[in-house]
Amino acid sequence: MPLFSNKFTPKPIPVRRHDTTVIRNELGSDYAAKELSIDLCPLKLKLGDFDISFEEGQWIPASGRAAAAHKENLRLRKELEQLEEENNMLRLKFEILLDMMTDKTVEAEQQAEMQRAQSLGNLKQKSKKQKC
Repeated sequence: MPLFSNKFTPKPIPVRRHDTTVIRNELGSDYAAKELSIDLCPLKLKLGDFDISFEEGQWIPASGRAAAAHKENLRLRKELEQLEEENNMLRLKFEILLDMMTDKTVEAEQQAEMQRAQSLGNLKQKSKKQKC
């Protein structure tokens, strides 16, 4: 019997599976599923009557009133973005029309001033002729 014998021999460490989260995050889940033949279904969690799933970095309600509210929120958010884009376009059009109106007003005032100057010039010439 050896004096310094090893009575404890640890079990070999099992080989780890490939971590697919890096591939999924960097290349997308479609690429990982296609190229690596990995079935990457979304993570789902059920707590009582409440179901949620983890998709694209967010927990999304899958059933119940929360799911309906979530879908309504997504629809309203999309509609809000469209309305904001339309509002920005209308503001831009309004600014352009305002600039055009300002230019036309300036041109009209200049033409009116030129006509007044011509009419004053004609009046001065007529008055000089009458005096002579």
